[in-house]
Amino acid sequence: MTEKLNLVDRLFESYNYKISKNSTKEVRIYTLQYGMYHAAEIISFDENTDVSIFKKELSDLGYATDIKIVKNIEEVEEYLFEGFFIKTPLGNELKNRYKNFVRKQLLNLPEKSHYKYIDSDFDFIMQNKLGEVTEAKSYSSKDKSIITKINELFTETKGALFIIIEAPAGFGKTCTANEILNSITVENSKKLPFFTELSRNREARVFKHILLNEIDDQFPNGIKQNVVLEQIYKGRIPLIIDGFDELITKDSNKKDVESMLSTIVDLLQNDAKIVITSRKTAILNSEEFIETINSSIEDFSLARFEIKEPTIENWLHSERMKFIEDNGFPINQISNPVLLSYLRNIPLEKLKEFLTSKESTLIDKYFDYLLTRERTRQNLKLDNQTQFRIFRKLNRFMSEYNFTAETKETIKDFIKDYNPKILQESLKKYKPEEKPSIEELTETLSNHVFLDRKSDGNVGFINDFIFGFLISENLILNKFQEHYKDNFTKIIPQDFAQKSIEASRIQSKENKIKLWTVYNNHNFGYDSEFYFDSDYLLMNKISRNYNQLFLSDRIIKDLKFEKYNFENCVFAGVTFENCIFSITSFQKSSFQNCKFYNCNLLNKTSIIYDDFGIYVCQDNNDFIKDINSLYSKDNDIDEVLDKKVLTEQQVLQQFLQVDIKRPKPRKFSVIKMRLNEYSDREINAVIDSLIRKEFLHFKDDVGFITREAMNYLNHNNN
Repeated sequence: MTEKLNLVDRLFESYNYKISKNSTKEVRIYTLQYGMYHAAEIISFDENTDVSIFKKELSDLGYATDIKIVKNIEEVEEYLFEGFFIKTPLGNELKNRYKNFVRKQLLNLPEKSHYKYIDSDFDFIMQNKLGEVTEAKSYSSKDKSIITKINELFTETKGALFIIIEAPAGFGKTCTANEILNSITVENSKKLPFFTELSRNREARVFKHILLNEIDDQFPNGIKQNVVLEQIYKGRIPLIIDGFDELITKDSNKKDVESMLSTIVDLLQNDAKIVITSRKTAILNSEEFIETINSSIEDFSLARFEIKEPTIENWLHSERMKFIEDNGFPINQISNPVLLSYLRNIPLEKLKEFLTSKESTLIDKYFDYLLTRERTRQNLKLDNQTQFRIFRKLNRFMSEYNFTAETKETIKDFIKDYNPKILQESLKKYKPEEKPSIEELTETLSNHVFLDRKSDGNVGFINDFIFGFLISENLILNKFQEHYKDNFTKIIPQDFAQKSIEASRIQSKENKIKLWTVYNNHNFGYDSEFYFDSDYLLMNKISRNYNQLFLSDRIIKDLKFEKYNFENCVFAGVTFENCIFSITSFQKSSFQNCKFYNCNLLNKTSIIYDDFGIYVCQDNNDFIKDINSLYSKDNDIDEVLDKKVLTEQQVLQQFLQVDIKRPKPRKFSVIKMRLNEYSDREINAVIDSLIRKEFLHFKDDVGFITREAMNYLNHNNN
């Protein structure tokens, strides 16, 4: 009984209660004071115990009293959690957060638009606490929603669960995170999700501090940080972290990344449920990630989702699609969700007007619509180009200091200090009776449609599309060059530059060429992946030689790989559609877990396997068969005499820990290094066989061993 009393006492004390000296072994009394409000909880372990005398005494002293008969410690925990979390305004704040998110999505759309979450296809891989892959599957959005699958995992997974949702920019990570939040209803689940949206804040660099500060900010002062953490461990507060990659920059060192991952892993105790969203980043396939996860995998299950590119059919009804196509608009060239959402909601008569106009591009029409409406909505006396000027300046400021959100006061100060002439000229256009002050005008501009208040209260651009578009505008108009002279190539972080390329996919051909020219005529110091993207997305052709290029998990369409060389390059999880390959352009390069659809060879000459290595790939024609027929005969393993044959068991054992008992994911490069006495072609042949048997599963260049493989190894070892 004493131990039980001590546990109950500690529980109440963790919520800032004090133990009343009138408590007995049969009845515990806990008091709590919030300013003028005094509360008392009378806890009895026996319903036959008379507690009326305690209640009268406390009521006479002015305490609001509650009596609770409990049978076990779990009841006490539930009682306190409901009282401090569920039955509070926090539940309504969650609903309001989602409503505000939806409202912001509609800000950029025509009146009477409706918000709808767009489901996409997704890949899914699940590892249990033993590190074994228990499911690896691609799901069609027609068969199952990613939200449904995640809620199934929340319900069915015993113990701690770590969910990673990856997708390139614009594929719906933030929408998915908010949809998960909305799907966890406080009333039905008795859970209170905690949602935080990260941004590149230059004052906060240590992830652990950011997370703890967010907890302090979002929960009432009376609730201690350790109480919230305890409820996270117990799964009552699922943690949703949107934009994990925002804190990862090109300059992030190994120690920073390991610290971020360790902070999350440390929270994965008991029944914790943690979801993070991130753009596709090599960090999540790195040795640091593998080691950090693998050292603690016994404490939690790991589920990884990868959202595939939404199709036009996901966004637009067939009737509207036909209407757009019949008017000769290249709808298949648009994958940007901001513009697709606009096309989805614009009235048909307005859409017809846009499609038949030859004066400007769709993107021009979109911005003209937004900024013209903003002038009416906020009574702004600033023409559209002047509005652009103000926010291009803000965009340059964010790039220079490498942040994506700041306090509203900082944003207002910037607008006021860097645009004095513009603001003064604007004030002259107002009627005397409606003329605002400079402070009121900067307040209005800080609420502009281009901007958004983030979950931490800071303000940044509403989405990556507008942020990236403004970067490209600044470069095309020579604004970075003008204001930063010879130093302008050092001002723009690579991930910011990447956003400019993504946003420019639907720019006019002329502006695409201009942006490509800026990036390729100056030394920005970005990695080869960036320059490949600039070639492909802006010019749709290869324009340079590439060395040590690593491309993963993307779709490449209608591209010719010729004229320029690819040396020491790796393509992992890439889908090639209607591409043409000159195999003589590749040296010491490999294709891992790739798909070749309707692809062809430009020349069919003899090649060395190491120059154009095909590992675990598939096609829909004879592309791979043709490649295999071209490999030099002196590389044929069947002709090598007196050599050990590589077995499936040997390969599978490379995916185990040192103790040969537990699985461990391995990068393909590590496997080749560990089996260096065998040729790459031999290794690939065995791995190909193991994948067909579902003993191995590859995500990009990382291989995972399945439960079936472990059973096979255990049986053969015995």
